[in-house]
Amino acid sequence: MQNDLNSNENNKLFNILKDVNPLSKRRLSEDLFIRLRNAILSGELPEGYVFPNENQLCKELDIGRSTLREAYASLETLNLITRTKNGTYVNTETEVKNPMNFDLVAKYSNPEDVMEFRELIEVGIAYSAAKNATDEDIEKLLNIVNMMKNSLDDLAKLTIYDFEFHSQLAIISGNELLNIALEAVRVSYETFVYNAFKKGLIFESIKDHLAIIDALRNNDPKMAKTVMRKHLSHIKKMI
Repeated sequence: MQNDLNSNENNKLFNILKDVNPLSKRRLSEDLFIRLRNAILSGELPEGYVFPNENQLCKELDIGRSTLREAYASLETLNLITRTKNGTYVNTETEVKNPMNFDLVAKYSNPEDVMEFRELIEVGIAYSAAKNATDEDIEKLLNIVNMMKNSLDDLAKLTIYDFEFHSQLAIISGNELLNIALEAVRVSYETFVYNAFKKGLIFESIKDHLAIIDALRNNDPKMAKTVMRKHLSHIKKMI
């Protein structure tokens, strides 16, 4: 049976997809896919959740059915959902937990393993970003740091901006695989960072970000690697 559009669970879904629009260079269907994927992996949309009727959902979000179906197809490929004649629903945790859903695997890994993975990925990102960074890239990173400074009393926003900083570095690196690898551990990443901020790492993290920007401004890959490794070690100490 299809969910009632006015149910609490569907209100949660619409809140997740509120103002859905392309992020950076992503298409609308990719934005939709990423939001739904993160909501499923974080448990915000629990196993067994039945999505609203496609026509009703598209009307509510003001999107085309082809856009929704493309996002659903990507979710189904990762075994996150199942589509049947009777509706579309979120798979069980056992079905969802497979190597392709790396973020969920990371969620159940020990923190030390996750941080080691981050170091392997992000030190390389910083190195490549320092070789490629332009004045425009530096300006974008500084804007994100300023948004962090303006969100000191809101840890949730602060955590989001922190991830955006690292995501922007991945974009600057020019390696799409590195960008995807970072996106794949976003849920675990933000959990660790949020807890680190609660323990007082905010100002040190902002200081590290500015040091990373300086390395990029000077197009110094070796310094960027050193500063990024130091930055991640600060987070690791808080785990």
